Amino acid sequence: MKYKVLINQGDSPSVVKDFFTYTKKYFTSYTTTDIWEDVLNHFDVVKPDVYLVFLDTAYSESASQLPRLKANTNYNGAPIIVIGRADDCTEFENNYPQTADLIIRRPISSDNIALSVIAFLERGHTQQVNDNTRKKILVVDDDRTILKMIKAALEDKYDVTAMLNGVMVERFLSMNEVDLVILDYEMPIMTGAAIFRMMKENTNFAKIPVCFLTGVSERDKVEEIMSLKPRGYLLKPINMEMLLATIANLA
Repeated sequence: MKYKVLINQGDSPSVVKDFFTYTKKYFTSYTTTDIWEDVLNHFDVVKPDVYLVFLDTAYSESASQLPRLKANTNYNGAPIIVIGRADDCTEFENNYPQTADLIIRRPISSDNIALSVIAFLERGHTQQVNDNTRKKILVVDDDRTILKMIKAALEDKYDVTAMLNGVMVERFLSMNEVDLVILDYEMPIMTGAAIFRMMKENTNFAKIPVCFLTGVSERDKVEEIMSLKPRGYLLKPINMEMLLATIANLA
């Protein structure tokens, strides 16, 4: 199934261009402007399944439109997903509480925006709930340096368990609550894809978000990863700012 996505791109044309380029398999995408009449006309004509709004400031025209959009007869009930820098998203939440159905904080790649949108739509438009308790994260990577780096970056805020291979993942998940699994894609013994498929086939683990972390950059392999529909996908070498933002969106 292809979802119809209406996009208000703000000042983020390069991200939106990537979104158009790499997500044709999943979405039929349309753009609109900050002009109120354009937004209403696009809702009337396109009847989107989801409306993506790229914030540039919490006071942008597109942000201030959202509360009255929901009250307009042209609005078809499509979930509203707001994407922006962390500070802008926080300001948006303060000024327009419970307006967005999902908030995605940047920096985040267009691939990960697409994966987040697909996951949100496929799990039934459940509204995002913020939980301030410490989340539990499992990181699986055959590189000890990577594991140490990630654990050092996360352990102040999250409970982090690190594993060098996937052999014990199934047993660990059966004995522990986990809010997010970060998987290297290419590993000996048991690949990240094999671990992911094991989780999806087990009803006890199927809903745990998975983010792939990999050095793979070839487009065919990226497409293979995205076809599995993980909740996130990040490239090595690790961009810590993007890693932290991705975890904040997923965990």
